Amino acid sequence: MSIPNMAPGRIDGARHVTTEYSEDQCWDLLRSHTTGRFGFVRDGRVMILPVNYLVHNKAIYFRTSPDGIISDAVPHQQSSFQVDDARPARSEGWSVLASGPSSRVMEPELLTDLWGQIMPEPWGGGARNLFIRIDVATLTGRGVHLG
Repeated sequence: MSIPNMAPGRIDGARHVTTEYSEDQCWDLLRSHTTGRFGFVRDGRVMILPVNYLVHNKAIYFRTSPDGIISDAVPHQQSSFQVDDARPARSEGWSVLASGPSSRVMEPELLTDLWGQIMPEPWGGGARNLFIRIDVATLTGRGVHLG
């Protein structure tokens, strides 16, 4: 016999609905946050690291150290980026997953444009002046909410 979840706001036995988001909805959700997770494979091991980011012209950008674990792994043909939000008290939440190649931003005009964008400072210490771009090839999202 299971013990009912009595957390405030949780309605046990309530009908939850899973929603698949359109590409436009996924981009809107990506734009609604500033911290996500960058995922890639390094030496046969999956690495997932938090980064502060911005969305610009249907690509995802973040700054990192030119001498760090991320910069060593880029360019990378297969990388992913994930952002989500949750309301545990209601058993609700959403997640967006973007996948595609990642690369260092080297184009002078784009760098000028990116430095002019408003974005949160990276949380990691030290110089974070290398922009990484994720060219989104696949974008999916889903949410779970009370029906």
